[in-house]
Amino acid sequence: MTTTTQSETTAPAITARRQYYRVKDAAAVLGVPVRTLYHLAETEQIPCRRLGTVILIPASWVDREPAQPRRR
Repeated sequence: MTTTTQSETTAPAITARRQYYRVKDAAAVLGVPVRTLYHLAETEQIPCRRLGTVILIPASWVDREPAQPRRR
């Protein structure tokens, strides 16, 4: 009888740091309405990148800004 042992190959956990947020995700993190971020991006009041119709907000800016309390 032959027993085979399954070798466990554990790859190091690689956690990629997010570089950009979509507007919806950034709004959830910051606690502001989505439309507010769209307006700020359209009027160039916040840093953003556009890829066609997609607006991306740098994670460094989102992480640096204080979160707003949720309003009802």
